[in-house]
Amino acid sequence: MSAELTYAARSTRPGWLRPRLLWLVPGLAIGLYAGRQAEEHGMGLAGIATLLIFGILPHLPVLLGRGQPHAPGQLAARAVPLFNATHHPIPPLVVLLLSAAGVLSPLAGVAALAWLSHVVADLAFGQGLRTRDGWRHSWWTR
Repeated sequence: MSAELTYAARSTRPGWLRPRLLWLVPGLAIGLYAGRQAEEHGMGLAGIATLLIFGILPHLPVLLGRGQPHAPGQLAARAVPLFNATHHPIPPLVVLLLSAAGVLSPLAGVAALAWLSHVVADLAFGQGLRTRDGWRHSWWTR
């Protein structure tokens, strides 16, 4: 297939249909597994609350940027470090490993799975790590 034909095939694809949307599959699978783990450990309402809180919590740093000068699509510079810390997969993986090793409670494992689900699903929507000045890293969200 020639490069021109490949480009033409890609350019006719609807804007919402991007390969990065495939990140939704593992993101949702991790979220469903987190729910199953909460159920297995008999967490009840605490498990549901944990899933909701850690599914939403990674976006709270965006509030730090409210009222700060920034362009559309750009995150305010003061919110970037905390946003990147909550959107990197390493912290929830560390918590998950510590929970699996028995160092932390199963509730922490469910929280880590919900957090990781959020991080992975965000990749599908182009919400990955940010540069220092608040723009999306293009290599992270292709």
